[in-house]
Amino acid sequence: MRRAWILLGGLLALVPAFLGGYPLRLASEAVAWALAATSLAFLFRTTGLVSLGHAAFFGGGAYVLALLTRESPALYPLALLLAVALGFLAALALGLLGLRSHGIYFLMLTLAFSQLLYILVKQAFPQFTGGDDGLPGIPRPPGLEDPSLFYLAGLGLLGLALGAYSALVRSPLGQILDALRLNEGRLAVLGYDVRRYKLLAFGLSGALGALGGVVLAGHRGFVHPHDLAWTTSGLLLVMAVVGGMRGVGSGLVGAVVLLLLEAVLSSYTNLWNLFVGLFLMVAAVYALRRRERRYGVGPAS
Repeated sequence: MRRAWILLGGLLALVPAFLGGYPLRLASEAVAWALAATSLAFLFRTTGLVSLGHAAFFGGGAYVLALLTRESPALYPLALLLAVALGFLAALALGLLGLRSHGIYFLMLTLAFSQLLYILVKQAFPQFTGGDDGLPGIPRPPGLEDPSLFYLAGLGLLGLALGAYSALVRSPLGQILDALRLNEGRLAVLGYDVRRYKLLAFGLSGALGALGGVVLAGHRGFVHPHDLAWTTSGLLLVMAVVGGMRGVGSGLVGAVVLLLLEAVLSSYTNLWNLFVGLFLMVAAVYALRRRERRYGVGPAS
């Protein structure tokens, strides 16, 4: 399996050498979405929680980059670090409020948080955020103005993130987080501070989501309130689900599959959303059937 991921990484690194223009642009976008989708999959893998508010971290990271670098590209390193730190802190703050809840209640709380930030950015401070027009004119980092170099830098960040994720899963801390997802009550009885571990996982998830937003904003050159909307959170969740949720590379797989489907189908028909929806339905049914075969249980179990 490790060889397969190394091979995939090598193939992705060769994209600028053989493909330019639109394929390279699509690959750069996939890297950004993969980072954010991985953050959501990481949250589920470590806590069993599903968020519908990760657009807040994704879009928030993009806006931090835009506000700091539009007039001063030299601030890129500071903007990146600040976006990641704010993503971590925002997730901690939300976690302090919401991690006592589970299931649909946690889902709705994260959705409310994301929509609150969306409204604030779109309507409350248009003089800073650009309102409904967003913020154009975001430069690429100094030295990475070439699209190929920027793509390779983003791919490097994704590789580091996935490597750190893989190392964490294999570490003692990762085993504790796995136990947290499988049986939170038993872990608490053994004396572990369950709430602290949940906060850590949620904070790391928020930081990774913000990093994805930074890469997306640098790639596109603009940021829009839509990046904070619930539909963006839904798309991230779909990517994570399509990729399998629990695998280290699930976010990357889901992002590549969804973006390729959109690119190919939209070139043939305006009803591409319909076919993507059908694909997602088939994928969901396949996942349920696979679960039944593996565990001998049905959907209601």
